[in-house]
Amino acid sequence: MWSWVVVMGLVVSPVALGAEAEVRTLRFTKKAPVVGAREENETRMEMAFDFKATAPSIEPIPIVASTTVIETQVFTVLAVKGRAVTRAQVAYGEMDEVKMEDGKEARSPSPVSKKTYVGEFKKGTVVVTNPQGKPVPSEEQTKVRGDLKGLGREDPLVAAFPTEPLKVGDSVEAVAEAFEEELQVTAPEGMSYNDTRIELSEIRDDARGLMGVFSVSTTIVAVESEDSPVSMEIRAKGALHVLVDGTVVTEISMGGPVKLIPQEALRQRGMEVQGKGEMRVHLTSKVLPRAPKK
Repeated sequence: MWSWVVVMGLVVSPVALGAEAEVRTLRFTKKAPVVGAREENETRMEMAFDFKATAPSIEPIPIVASTTVIETQVFTVLAVKGRAVTRAQVAYGEMDEVKMEDGKEARSPSPVSKKTYVGEFKKGTVVVTNPQGKPVPSEEQTKVRGDLKGLGREDPLVAAFPTEPLKVGDSVEAVAEAFEEELQVTAPEGMSYNDTRIELSEIRDDARGLMGVFSVSTTIVAVESEDSPVSMEIRAKGALHVLVDGTVVTEISMGGPVKLIPQEALRQRGMEVQGKGEMRVHLTSKVLPRAPKK
């Protein structure tokens, strides 16, 4: 379940500016989740870089790698309380991480690939089991609990949206803060998100209905460990698509150039890193027919 999947509808109303022009606006209204509702989410992340590290008196060191991660899941609402989903099922499709290093491909299947789980918010935490209610291994627990961390609370991204109408060009600082916090919760150790900004850039008449498109930007900084000679920086930009009648975020796309930056002590000793890299992430969500009642 995406923590930023929006459980709300959008209402469009014109606002007159003098007697000469009209400006379309979006007013967000919240809706409670419904038992049996289902959505299919797909995530694709690609990163590749080709760098060389140089320093006085040493041969250039190549830093070359590429990674592709594709993940699909079907999320089904099993129980709700107010605006919060308290129990849900998540069914994963085939999931692999493919890495290329030194010209060799290494494929790592996810421990949750092709498996189904049930998560429930109990006494302040998310409890994960298999569909029969039995415990699951710890490595599977970690992944599933991360995907179901939104159980038991209203989506913080939804709560952050203002109640007043938004027009193209409006910034939504509270939404940007909530978006950044949600990214940070699932970020690996040593990774941080900073200076996140979100702005309504377009009101689109999509074939599926009226769409609000928001521009998104954030700076990602990652350091593998204290001993790592370089840090990674990505100034990512992209878009957040919200369908009026779909009540969900239908798409998030972000990407940007990858930079490797030597640690200050090594830079002062003459270390340089030259080359190029790119990161792209694309997430889509679509509503599926409601699960039949048992």
